[in-house]
Amino acid sequence: MGGRNGDTQTLYLLDATLLFFRALYGMPDVFQDGAGRSVNGLRGYLSYLLNLLRGEGSTGLTGPVRHAAAAFDESLNTCWRNALYPDYKANRPPADENVSHQLARAGEITQLLGIPVLKHPDYEADDFIAALSKGSRRPVIIVSRDKDLQQLLTDGVSLLDPADGACRGPADFRETFGFEPPLFPDYQAFTGDSVDNVPGIRGVGPKAAGALIRRFGPLEAVYEAAGAWGEAGIKPDGKVAQRMLEDREAAFLFRHILRLDATTPHTLGTTGTELQRPDGDALWQYLDAWQLRDGLGGALIRAMEAFVD
Repeated sequence: MGGRNGDTQTLYLLDATLLFFRALYGMPDVFQDGAGRSVNGLRGYLSYLLNLLRGEGSTGLTGPVRHAAAAFDESLNTCWRNALYPDYKANRPPADENVSHQLARAGEITQLLGIPVLKHPDYEADDFIAALSKGSRRPVIIVSRDKDLQQLLTDGVSLLDPADGACRGPADFRETFGFEPPLFPDYQAFTGDSVDNVPGIRGVGPKAAGALIRRFGPLEAVYEAAGAWGEAGIKPDGKVAQRMLEDREAAFLFRHILRLDATTPHTLGTTGTELQRPDGDALWQYLDAWQLRDGLGGALIRAMEAFVD
């Protein structure tokens, strides 16, 4: 049995909150538990997770997963970035009671499947993924569509899109942007990130930001070369250049909060991501408790069978 490329040694890092919300909005809201609460997000999330573990469906895998960890966001408006920039993600409304309920259950069933779960109010899921990918001795595949995670791409780290199973590496990033993945936060410092409520520098769009980073490199080099911005299409005496100079401090702040923190503490060592055979009885009880067995029982059986050598 093999991983995506026949390699059971690959470490799969799951952007679990993103996977849950993708399932929540992709599944019809017709599934309920015994108390009449919606479980469409939980059902869709579990369905994808079981297919991923088995290496089937539209996951893009060709064999079962043997090493994995799942990172959840527990830090909306509470993480270290908010202390530096209070408007960070302030545009996102808090999840309603049912969504919070389903998301909590998603974390529980992830653990029941034997997948280590990481979450903390001071750190984001992306920070845990950054720390695990940097510290891994294994090839890493990050399962996510989050553009911020592109900064982690290396020859040993790639991104697996859960929507179509396509895998993206650093060469794909360079082809798109023309600079190296670690410079993506420098680029975003100029363009901003509307999803995270980071405005960037007004007037510096993707074309100008890309030209600056490709020509000069990181922010430090960009600002050191202020007199040569014309080489990147920025008029030295124009309004855009003036705003860039006036907002220099903001640009460095935006880069700092858009960089993922690879020093985020966690308790998983080099062997902590090796999956063990799940407790089948506990899983069946869980599926019954939330009325999820119908339609997912077969997928659970196949996932359990994947642990038989």
